[in-house]
Amino acid sequence: MMAGPATHSHHLARVSIIIPTHNRSQLLRVAVESALAQTYPNLEIIVVDDGSTDNTARLMAHYAGRVLYIRQANRDVAAARNTGIRAASGEYLTFLDDDDFILPTKLERQVQLLDSRPEIGLVHCGYYHTDEAGNPVDKMVFLPEGDVLKALVCENLIWVGAPLVRRRCLNRVGLFDEALPAVNADWYMWLRLAQAGCRFACIQEPLGAYRTQRDSMLTNVAGLEHATFAVLDRIFANPALPEDVAAVKDQAYGRWCLWLSCRYYAAGLWENGRRNLAAALALHPQLLEHPAALLQMLCDEALSPHVADPFQFITGVLDHLPPEAIRFCSYHARLASQVHVGLALRRYGAGDIATAQRELSAAIALDPAILTRRQRFADSLYRYAMCLPIQAPFAYVETVLQNLPATARSLERVRARVLSDLNIGCAFQDYFSGRPGLAARRVFSALRHRPSWLGNRGVVAVLLKSLPKGIVCQRSR
Repeated sequence: MMAGPATHSHHLARVSIIIPTHNRSQLLRVAVESALAQTYPNLEIIVVDDGSTDNTARLMAHYAGRVLYIRQANRDVAAARNTGIRAASGEYLTFLDDDDFILPTKLERQVQLLDSRPEIGLVHCGYYHTDEAGNPVDKMVFLPEGDVLKALVCENLIWVGAPLVRRRCLNRVGLFDEALPAVNADWYMWLRLAQAGCRFACIQEPLGAYRTQRDSMLTNVAGLEHATFAVLDRIFANPALPEDVAAVKDQAYGRWCLWLSCRYYAAGLWENGRRNLAAALALHPQLLEHPAALLQMLCDEALSPHVADPFQFITGVLDHLPPEAIRFCSYHARLASQVHVGLALRRYGAGDIATAQRELSAAIALDPAILTRRQRFADSLYRYAMCLPIQAPFAYVETVLQNLPATARSLERVRARVLSDLNIGCAFQDYFSGRPGLAARRVFSALRHRPSWLGNRGVVAVLLKSLPKGIVCQRSR
């Protein structure tokens, strides 16, 4: 089943796109069209209908001859992916959920990387989070690559639609585990591949989109908790687990307990939220002594697409804390202020200046210390410049700083710091995207604002690797 232009595609590696679906025909159309729009020519698109009772079959009739359509009794998403794997003929395979979509050049760029680097078994990519309508909310970049197992047990940052995997790597580890709850079947697959020695690469640019759905599997928090710890228990029970990975066991369980507590709090399931937060604090007591990291995570969760009302969320958390964390109630104004700052920075990105100014004024009214502890605002402005789905992050920073409310004019003083940090962040993106010349120029721009970046090994490494070889040799003499 071919998609895209077939000219001269016979000598190219075949890619199979496997799309499991269940009763989401309208969204499925978007996913299929994004697969058909790929610039890579040698594609096979397989839709596995996992027992749909809507008009999915009628929709797929329109794609006859272009998409292989397979129907099966409802057995859940892992089983549907496995059906697709068995039917696939591709040398490379990728999995796309029926409510997500990919950008046109995704597979072409990933195939180029796999073809040029035979030591790599899987290449994933950055991606957007979107709302239910498909509008981008933020983007995920700076994702793990290389030997990812240690990072992956602590947090699953790999969107299911991102990886393109060599078939021989899947053959080595086997199919998706249908005995596990489906919500974490993809995470467990990436972990198994990493454990088996599969090297991961990443294109650090958004090449697809994960759509936030109110009826997603994340709404079943009890099932999510069971699935998460089932995966962790399996991984850490492996006697062959590398020592450095085994050493982060408490860190991994604590991180997941903290994340699950937020999912429970967002669902209004207070006792389960309190229980998981208590478990996280027992594994990470330093959060009680240095609360900034916990407050930042609560702010980030409050502003996530999974939370309808961020202020109701933080009030719910602080009203239902475990006993050892009761003193966090005193941080309510600071946390609410951080949420207002986040909302303001989003509205600046959307061009809604008046609303942004009101949100920032509300933040200052709750926590006037914003004006004296400007570093916190600088960090937030940098983070939003990097993660918002905007095309011109430097122009965004200038828009914010030139349109501050009257009470916040002193925050203009963070300009040099933020622009320096932004140059470094963009330099890393340019370097990993194959633009070394631009990366070097950005590092030099950052150094004009903050020469202290020369003390950062990562920055120095990117600079030296981005400079023309002749210049590096002359400097090394």
